[in-house]
Amino acid sequence: MSGPTMNGSHSTSDPITRPNWPVLILAFVAVVLDGYDTIALGLSVPALSKDWGVSAAHFTPALSLTSLGVALGYIAVGRLTARFGCRNVVRAAVVVFTLGSLATAWSSSILELSFLRLVTGFGLGAVMPAAVAQATALNPVRYRQSIAVFVTMGISMGALIAGVFGTKLIGSYGWEAVFIAGAIASAALLPFLWIWLPDERTMAAASVTADAKHHASVARLFDPNVRTRTLLLWGFAFLVFSVYYIFSSWLPTLLTSYGFTTKLAPLGSAALGVGSIIGAGVLMVAALKFRMTSVLAGTSAVAIVFLVLSAFLGADKALLLLVFGGVGLGLQAGMIGQAAVAVSLYPQATAATGVGWTSSMGRLGSVIGPIVGGAMIGLGYSTSTIVLVACIPVAVAMVLILALGRVASRKAIVEEPIEEAASVK
Repeated sequence: MSGPTMNGSHSTSDPITRPNWPVLILAFVAVVLDGYDTIALGLSVPALSKDWGVSAAHFTPALSLTSLGVALGYIAVGRLTARFGCRNVVRAAVVVFTLGSLATAWSSSILELSFLRLVTGFGLGAVMPAAVAQATALNPVRYRQSIAVFVTMGISMGALIAGVFGTKLIGSYGWEAVFIAGAIASAALLPFLWIWLPDERTMAAASVTADAKHHASVARLFDPNVRTRTLLLWGFAFLVFSVYYIFSSWLPTLLTSYGFTTKLAPLGSAALGVGSIIGAGVLMVAALKFRMTSVLAGTSAVAIVFLVLSAFLGADKALLLLVFGGVGLGLQAGMIGQAAVAVSLYPQATAATGVGWTSSMGRLGSVIGPIVGGAMIGLGYSTSTIVLVACIPVAVAMVLILALGRVASRKAIVEEPIEEAASVK
């Protein structure tokens, strides 16, 4: 019997010995474009509100349906990759969000915009888990977790690119430009996906069997040998995403209580984003040497330390930005690292399902977090109180990921279903 362990090792010789750079680059770029398009609407809301003569609150359905579409894509991706293969799912998903993004630029009503973002969101949600599964299947097993981190980091990179260039595009050419630019970039990627993205089902490293659909079922995540680990990982993802999105949604507002002007307050989001990129880099390096669950416990502790510091710093603007960069590092590492844990937690045939469902739990947290943050702001809680309260779910997440590491270290997870493993014994 052979199977992945939590640190990415493998019990048999790995048939792939060198990194497959074309696959890595293509998967990463696809996820970068995913990250770009995911926040494009949020960047466009102020301009849309002005052009259409409605308040920003009217765009809540479109923003919510984007998240719903992403969650549906996460949930469906396991079945889709089992039937069509990761390569074809990545291609189709890029086509969907390319066309959806282009059509969004010509939408003329809230209803039309909301529908288009739901469809586009489905494509966005399907890309990341399929790309991670594709990249890990066609690369050496010993690099599995680092590869998952690298590909998933594309979400943060895409969001950072959108934040830097999207505002300029909107200011110069109107809100439509940010969607058209994304659609053009995605369309330019498609020929490369068709030419250089191989079918992982034909490769020796892909553990795809005749009953791949059975392996892709969400029920496989609750097999007796992985059930506890699935629940621990889902809880970790939900909590980390919840806290990160409290700050990504409300940080500019919170910083005004520290004396930031409305023009300077967005720098907090930039600091959070830069810290996120650094956090992803830390994960990639650490995953080669340490158990990923231990690394994520460490980054969660880093987030708690910086959250506590931010509560007592006062009005030193430069230091506050540095500290919130540290918060972004700790939290984003958890958001990216959960995909790497999922990759190593399940057999390759179940990887896309595992990554997709874990990410969907995180997406649920991304919906709940801003609501909780907004409620605390509405109730008049001070910024220092809010950041200290945010330490609680991060501390719980740290306990969950430590528990996951302890449970996983007791017995390596095998690739075969538990009933097959029993028959081998």
